[in-house]
Amino acid sequence: MSNLQILSSSIRQLDNLYSLTDLHKASGGEQKHKPALFLSNQQTKDLIAEIEQESKVGIPTLAVKTVRGGKNPSSYACEELVLAYATWISPKFHLVVLRAFLAMHRNEPKQLALSEPEKKYPFNLAEDDLQEIAWDWFALVKCVEFTNYLIPALDNIQSKFAAQAHSIVSEYGSMLRRHQPLIQKLTADFKVEMWGNENWNRILPTIRDNDILRPKHRLGGF
Repeated sequence: MSNLQILSSSIRQLDNLYSLTDLHKASGGEQKHKPALFLSNQQTKDLIAEIEQESKVGIPTLAVKTVRGGKNPSSYACEELVLAYATWISPKFHLVVLRAFLAMHRNEPKQLALSEPEKKYPFNLAEDDLQEIAWDWFALVKCVEFTNYLIPALDNIQSKFAAQAHSIVSEYGSMLRRHQPLIQKLTADFKVEMWGNENWNRILPTIRDNDILRPKHRLGGF
């Protein structure tokens, strides 16, 4: 993996994502340019959604990832999001970051024309197993939904937890969007029925609602 250098600062990488925290430091570290503020911006959330919508079913595209513990805590973002972050900071910094990416890519070895075929892993899952997986996804939707409802109040009182709440909604909301097509695929054989299994009846409408996790819709912020 090639190293990204911004104004003599090395930018950490994780899973082909780049540290917004390091970008923030390289830009001068002003409070108004903190990554959490950028990630909580509605335009940024829309961009994340567009990037992740382009992913293939079963091959999710990760636009942003937040690591809160360990040796490398940071918010990590894909190249498109890094460039958007640089533009948000200033046109001058955007030009610096864009040129750094171009220089990095010039030094990367060319990829082979033929890639290895995607590996397939067949599993035989019982209905109870599928229901457990679906309920885990549904439960996280409700947790993110609740956190999103708290954000305006946390912002109004300038709570120290506001930035963390924004981060949770952005990161986990993105993850839920990426996984929704897979959950839909796993539960395609089950139907909502008046006298059917109540466990399925409670969660299937949410699983099959493609708008519930989109920005500007029911969950509003993610």
